Amino acid sequence: MKKTAVFMSAIIVGAMALPTAANAKNDYPSFPTRPKDIEFTDLPEEEQQAYLEGVESYRTALCTAYQNGEYDWDFNLDGETDVMDAYYILHYYSELAVNTKRDEFIFITDYTTKEYTACSINDEMRAKIAEEADINGDNRVRPDDISQMLYVLYNAKLKGDVNTDGKLDARDASDMLKFYSNNSVNIQSDYITEKNMEYLGDLNDDGKVDANDTSYALAEYSRLATE
Repeated sequence: MKKTAVFMSAIIVGAMALPTAANAKNDYPSFPTRPKDIEFTDLPEEEQQAYLEGVESYRTALCTAYQNGEYDWDFNLDGETDVMDAYYILHYYSELAVNTKRDEFIFITDYTTKEYTACSINDEMRAKIAEEADINGDNRVRPDDISQMLYVLYNAKLKGDVNTDGKLDARDASDMLKFYSNNSVNIQSDYITEKNMEYLGDLNDDGKVDANDTSYALAEYSRLATE
């Protein structure tokens, strides 16, 4: 086991190089790789740091290219690129997982009240997702691609603005508290909501969204309201 770890450590240096090459199909930056059979925390500290720097460099390049208009992520073909496009990737991924097309899927707007909206998907949308949604360049369309897309979309948003309406207010604090409360009683949110909270709702950067973030959001809202 030790020998394997040493061998893999030797080759990981090249694998963790900062992403400079482009994915030939989509012209996306190359996501940094690391060995699959070694826990990240078991890697030498310098290799952990190299990987994290590679991820940061990849995401910076992705954000810059998107801001320059290089990517079209309007997967539901409604003329806008927003979080709803990520739900279309998630549905397409679920179709691939069960090898069955479903031309309509349910977008749940509130897990507590069970409010939902029915969304339609057609083959033109599927073709666009297949062609352009492999954002991390691993030749598959998966939730990892959604994670990178959301990172880019949320990058320009105000931290704490979890409902992405352009301002931080009591409604954002309420959404954070609802998310925290649901998790506390094992009411699971969908993958995209989880990423929303991870990227925008973790205001104190402790790796979770809880009452502390809600309090921080309310305090920040009060501060902004009095300026």
